[in-house]
Amino acid sequence: MRLWELAAIEKLSDYLKNCFKTLYDTTNEIAHQIHKKHGQNPINALRRSWASLCNAFVVEAKWFAFGHEPKAEEYLKNEIITTGVHVVSVHMLFLLGDYCQIEESIELASANSEIITSTATILRLWNDLGSAKVP
Repeated sequence: MRLWELAAIEKLSDYLKNCFKTLYDTTNEIAHQIHKKHGQNPINALRRSWASLCNAFVVEAKWFAFGHEPKAEEYLKNEIITTGVHVVSVHMLFLLGDYCQIEESIELASANSEIITSTATILRLWNDLGSAKVP
């Protein structure tokens, strides 16, 4: 995912190849439409947001596979990313185009942005409360 190259997917199973190809095509099409309409090409920021999300899912999978129970801080740091809030925000801000410049959009939607992190934290904790098991 970090490489964002179609040739790199040959080692994946067929269903993952299809998923990656669809994500690749859709992201490139969104970037193309934004570039055509607003004159900005956000492809690198869009790719980074998807790579970050997928990497966070890999961390979750490793925790599960090895029976690792992360500390609260470690858990929340990763799970804020898995909410997908930053991915949606990056896409949304670029699609607004007329209102945000590319540098502002990248800064606003970065994983370190307080507004994005706060929103993602609230959503993650709200989701966790809904699925928590009471002893």
